[in-house]
Amino acid sequence: MKHRSMEAVGIGERFFHAGEVRINYVVGPANGRPIVFIPAQGMTWEEYILLLPMLAPDFQVFAISLPGHGKSSWTPGKYTFDQLGVAVSEFLREVVGRPAIVGGNSSGGVLAMWLAANVPELVTASVIEDAPFFRAEWPAIKNSVVYDVFLGLAQTAIPGSGGFPKFFLDTLAPMAQELDTMADMTAPPKPVLQLAAAWMRLHQTLRPGTPIDLPFLPTQMRVFLRSFSHFDGNFSRAFVDGTAGAGFDHATALAQITQPMLFLHANWSMSGDRIVGALTDDDVERAKSLVTAAFDYVRLPSGHFIPLEKPELENTEIRRFLDQ
Repeated sequence: MKHRSMEAVGIGERFFHAGEVRINYVVGPANGRPIVFIPAQGMTWEEYILLLPMLAPDFQVFAISLPGHGKSSWTPGKYTFDQLGVAVSEFLREVVGRPAIVGGNSSGGVLAMWLAANVPELVTASVIEDAPFFRAEWPAIKNSVVYDVFLGLAQTAIPGSGGFPKFFLDTLAPMAQELDTMADMTAPPKPVLQLAAAWMRLHQTLRPGTPIDLPFLPTQMRVFLRSFSHFDGNFSRAFVDGTAGAGFDHATALAQITQPMLFLHANWSMSGDRIVGALTDDDVERAKSLVTAAFDYVRLPSGHFIPLEKPELENTEIRRFLDQ
């Protein structure tokens, strides 16, 4: 996906091979300190298409697509935080080439935390965008409404399951109202949804292995559609069966972090006894109590996908944090 503001500041698309894993990424000119972003589950580097141009004049910006996402390698059965962390660590060493500020949204923020704890020599500070600390661990993840979304995404990887069009129609659209805390989503009338799903099925028949793209949509909605329609559902399967976090304890990792952390907390609410959003205020306080370095907390009036929904606010907060 091309965006004029990205091209205007010299941000271009590249590939890096970390062993058997190919990572698709974008990078800007070396205008300052490196800052590397890791998107949310289901999202490619395009999640940062609005934020990167704002930071590029004063930083060298990077954003990656994790394995299982978009043009990066799809590696079913190899989607643990430890495996992803090793691949991204190699990216930091070989591509970035110097210690960097590492940011991430949602599970990408959990991975940024993994990097700060496990390869501290590569991370100077972290920018955590509404990461589900503790909530993404098994079995706590089952107490989140997004668990049902991950179940639906996992089904898309099963041959003959109907793929993304069926997930869109059967799982995502009916949950749109319940997920309005996580993103500004309003379900259109059912006939419109059925027509859209039929068009998606046609697209995937004629152009398999490519993202579904509707250029007339607003940028945010276009990125959602492109990313989630070009995603390996086995990545979500690793979260719903607990294998993604095998051997990785959030509290232990947080206690190992010695670099400053900016935590951007988005909207959340409760639906019965299940959380709609990433984590509660109590979860944030628990994380803050474990991190021995500076912990800069900011509550933003945003849905879960902060880089897409509130890029201007995030740009301001990142600059304030790093100027300290």
